[in-house]
Amino acid sequence: MRYYVYAIHTDDTRNRLHDVFDNLAEAAAIERELQSRTQPGDNYFVRMFPAQNVEEARVKADRMRTVPPDAQLTGA
Repeated sequence: MRYYVYAIHTDDTRNRLHDVFDNLAEAAAIERELQSRTQPGDNYFVRMFPAQNVEEARVKADRMRTVPPDAQLTGA
C-alpha cells in the first residue's frame, strides 16, 4: 500500500496531490510539514492517507471535500 499526501480544497478548486510514499513515516513527516505551512483563510487542508492506487486516492480525497459534489470541478 502507498501513502498519498493531498491538499484537499474547501472550495471548487481541484484537489492537489503533493506526493506519494511507500513509507508511512516519510508520508506523515511531509503531511506535518505541509500542515505547518497553512495559514488561516487558506482554501485547503493537508491530509495523508493510504490507497491502493492513484484513482482510489483521488476518490478518497474528493470524499474529504467540504464542497457539495454538484459544485466540484469535473473532467481532467
